[in-house]
Amino acid sequence: MTTRFPLFFVAMTLCILVACSDQRPRPDNLLVEQGQRAERLLEDAESGTAEDTYNLGMRFERGIVVRQNYPEAARWYRLSAMQAFPDAQYKLCEFSEQGRGLPQDYQEALRWCGLAADQGHGPAMFMLGRLYHTGHGVPRDVVRAHMWYNLASAYGYEEGKRWRDRLAADDDALQMTRDQVAEAQKLAREWNVKMKATGHSGH
Repeated sequence: MTTRFPLFFVAMTLCILVACSDQRPRPDNLLVEQGQRAERLLEDAESGTAEDTYNLGMRFERGIVVRQNYPEAARWYRLSAMQAFPDAQYKLCEFSEQGRGLPQDYQEALRWCGLAADQGHGPAMFMLGRLYHTGHGVPRDVVRAHMWYNLASAYGYEEGKRWRDRLAADDDALQMTRDQVAEAQKLAREWNVKMKATGHSGH
């Protein structure tokens, strides 16, 4: 017993010392560090590129490093969109269509998605198809909807193909005529020619 007690005492002392030397960050230190990272992100975005500004908007949208804040995300997306960054233009289209961080405004959604689509942004083309398909912000127009779904597919957004084919299917409630499908395909070809002339091309 006399020889075991000192060993037990030494072992307990070492355990206490190891616990005391544990340098895991305390919660208040984590908050300070997070605040500092957020400040650096703001500084980088204010002095950086349109992509930097867009990335900060995405952080506010998703609550990464900074607290989730849709109006603040929209503000940073707008700054990026004003520099013709298509992903930011699409985000403003999406926010306007959903009324998230911005008042719901289908006309604004059409405007921003149109600007992004003019740069070959497939998801923006798909959104335009949806707006024409549902008649949000514009009169319902299945020809224009088919055209935009078709273009979205051509520019790499695969969901466009599914909705294009669904819209033209015989059992669809809207039942596009062959002439309407032909007109939609013609409009898509003409629009694609215009895109290629400005340096964009489909996939």
